[in-house]
Amino acid sequence: MKVLQTIVIVVFVVIVVLLGVALLMPAEFSVEDSAVIPAPPDSLYARFASPRTWARWSSWTDRRDPTLVYGYAGPDSGVGAVMTWTSAKMGSGRFEIAEARPVSLVRYELRMAGGAVAIHGRVALAPEAGGTRVTWRDTGSLGQNPIARLLYPLLSRQMHGAYEESFAGLRRDLAGS
Repeated sequence: MKVLQTIVIVVFVVIVVLLGVALLMPAEFSVEDSAVIPAPPDSLYARFASPRTWARWSSWTDRRDPTLVYGYAGPDSGVGAVMTWTSAKMGSGRFEIAEARPVSLVRYELRMAGGAVAIHGRVALAPEAGGTRVTWRDTGSLGQNPIARLLYPLLSRQMHGAYEESFAGLRRDLAGS
């Protein structure tokens, strides 16, 4: 009986400590990565400004989940271009180009179904020796959910991996053009 009581107390203390740590973590997240892609800014801009091209090169494709189905609305490219998706693994969501400055910047809003996750993305393009420096940044809120805050380091690692996979996809797509 004494052992069971000790285990319950230890578990309770661990939970309280984890919740305390989670509440001290920031509610906002920001993840950024960059790479030099061997292509001119206008070629990269065309790929980022059109949601219809993302399935060719981004890490979020049907290679990851064969149930992924895309839909499109609005213009093909630029402000107001929309991509929606449904997926058994990744859920459903909506991606919309919010700002598009030719050959230099694309800003987007990504919202998962139910509004639980909202990401504000920004891709900046700058000419550099050997090609174009692509700086990709996503920001958003983790809200008051302590579990989401505790999982932020994992989210950050996954997003950096997704950026690297997308940069590699861009290189492959450009080589195939």
